[in-house]
Amino acid sequence: MNQYKYYLARSGAGAPHELYRGDPVGYAEFTSAGLWRAKKDGTWSDHSDDTTWVCNLMMRGDFDPEDDEITEEQAIAYLEQWRSGTWPGRE
Repeated sequence: MNQYKYYLARSGAGAPHELYRGDPVGYAEFTSAGLWRAKKDGTWSDHSDDTTWVCNLMMRGDFDPEDDEITEEQAIAYLEQWRSGTWPGRE
């Protein structure tokens, strides 16, 4: 099993917007388990300013950890693409 699960949050227009990783937990534990947002500088932040947005999306029904989970390989590809071009979300 992977150390983390990876999630792709999309903007209101449906474009990939932010990338998160979390502890490998189920849907019910998603908002209370470890959760980090990818940042342009290569770090991952678990500060509430960085994770509240996706939790709010989930509560509104605009994000589903089960449907929006991606593979680690996909996450790496998004990060490489974003870092070499325009970062789509908050830096």
